[in-house]
Amino acid sequence: VKVAPQKLKGFDSCAEEIYSFPEVKSLYLMSGGFDLAVFVEGNSLTDLARFVAEKLSVIDGITGVQTHFILKKYKIEGQVTETGAERERQIIQA
Repeated sequence: VKVAPQKLKGFDSCAEEIYSFPEVKSLYLMSGGFDLAVFVEGNSLTDLARFVAEKLSVIDGITGVQTHFILKKYKIEGQVTETGAERERQIIQA
């Protein structure tokens, strides 16, 4: 998420509004091309699209949103999620 920082508040005010949504599981201030990394969960792509369109992108100060989806997790917090013997090719449907 790209944010226009507010005078005397920086990114905090916008971050507080974003992390108040139950769909938001993690929120990080980032360096680089975007200011905030927002990790959300939903029951479907439709739910996630609705969240971005109706809740996230309409917040004052947000100037851009780019969406990425995690397709598979190989290692989380130092722990490998599966060994080679457990690994199978997954069918992904959209």
